Amino acid sequence: MSAHTRNGTRTAADVVNSIHFVVHENDIDRLWQAQQAVDLLALLDTDQPSPITLDHIAAVAAYVAEDLRHVLGNAHRADQLPAVDLADTL
Repeated sequence: MSAHTRNGTRTAADVVNSIHFVVHENDIDRLWQAQQAVDLLALLDTDQPSPITLDHIAAVAAYVAEDLRHVLGNAHRADQLPAVDLADTL
């Protein structure tokens, strides 16, 4: 069990205190899209001939890497949130 559990359950305070970084809702969508792209790549059968080339796979990998860089760059430490409302920056 985690250090944040009591009797097998986590309290709301435990959850809040365990948050280290906060990401914007739009970045959550980017993470879902990146995960879906990687899941699709994982379905490729490399033993069968395919019109999908290594260049295509590399392009998807570059897209995922770029999105991950943006998500991580936009993340804020939970104890150092900006003073402005992030929704106002959209």
